Amino acid sequence: MSTFKTQFVILLISVLFVSCKKDKVAPVTKDMLTGSWEEVPQKAYSRRLLFEAGGKFTMQIRNNTNTDWDLILNGKYSISGADLSVIITEQLEKQASGQLVKTAVNKFSLFDKGKFNIQNFVLTINYKSYPADAPVDTEAKFNKLIPID
Repeated sequence: MSTFKTQFVILLISVLFVSCKKDKVAPVTKDMLTGSWEEVPQKAYSRRLLFEAGGKFTMQIRNNTNTDWDLILNGKYSISGADLSVIITEQLEKQASGQLVKTAVNKFSLFDKGKFNIQNFVLTINYKSYPADAPVDTEAKFNKLIPID
């Protein structure tokens, strides 16, 4: 009878040990866009794109006379082959007081019908823009910003 009890206790401990095993968290994957990109050539305003692992996207925009960002757009991005989809879900806009005001955005597509390629650390995005409610083929180029550790 004691052998049966010992085997039962060992079986019970084994079941408890297996049931307490932690679930593995899937690693956040990086893709070829992951990192920071600065628009070239510089215009009256600067645009910086931040693609984070896991699909988080941020665009920072500032007037080149300012040191702070005037507008920050946040959302999600995804890629499929050369297709780029960026959906903006919130914006932070700098007020005259210097305070950033956060506003929800109703899923705005930033680079409509976007296609991208990267050559020599230059990201080129071709997309449709609508300056006068008519679609216009638009191209934007961004240099990769290399992080300094």
